[in-house]
Amino acid sequence: MKAKVLSVYDEGSLVGTPLIGARGLSVLVDADGERTLFDTGLRGNYLMHNMEHLSIDPDSVDRVVISHMHSSHIGGLSAFLEKREKTVNAIVTPDHASVRNERVIGIPVKRSGFPKMSAELSKKMNTVAVSERTRLSDNLFITDISPEGGAIRENALVLMTKNGAALICGCCHRGVAAAMEHVEGETGKKVIAVIGGTHLTGMRKEEVYGTAEMLIGKGPPALYLNHCSGVTQKMRLREKMGLKAVSDFYAGTEIQFDL
Repeated sequence: MKAKVLSVYDEGSLVGTPLIGARGLSVLVDADGERTLFDTGLRGNYLMHNMEHLSIDPDSVDRVVISHMHSSHIGGLSAFLEKREKTVNAIVTPDHASVRNERVIGIPVKRSGFPKMSAELSKKMNTVAVSERTRLSDNLFITDISPEGGAIRENALVLMTKNGAALICGCCHRGVAAAMEHVEGETGKKVIAVIGGTHLTGMRKEEVYGTAEMLIGKGPPALYLNHCSGVTQKMRLREKMGLKAVSDFYAGTEIQFDL
């Protein structure tokens, strides 16, 4: 049996496709006969455009998981709900109701909370707050990768494959190596792949090289990076880890894993 991980929304999109590349992240995970939409990007019209061209029926999605409450990850939720007939569980972090300004590695960021929606639309969504490991299906679960101190609450997905764990991140504010250590301690399995945003944008060369050395010391995992990973930072990871070790996870890109 195979699982599929598809990039639905990213700053980049595959060349030669009608997919839109724009700020934000959304990933569709097909595993165990169920579909999980991980984050919804920033712009709902772009999300729905990409879903249409990727032949993803919104009602075919079994659940939505929001990694953290920043607009580039939850902004498309209302548009997604508008296109659904069925009610869906929206699994969020415990701070989902708060709206405030915060700083991430010194950069001001606004935690947005849920996008505005009518009472009728909100009835299509069951809000479920999760702050610990939660199984979604046989091989897929949520884990809390919030940074130490809890300044930002962030959940990630972990897909248990035949060869180890695949970590799917929204931004990975905790740091890639620290998040991997958390997952490996929780599962007892090696992390064989890191997928999604890794919050390397703006990181200095020496810090990126240090991250690369830590990852090399862990195996290293295959990296499929997008969103907040940074073009320059991905290039520097490749300098240390090799070209084949770091792949772009543009909208339209699909990865398959044996379960």
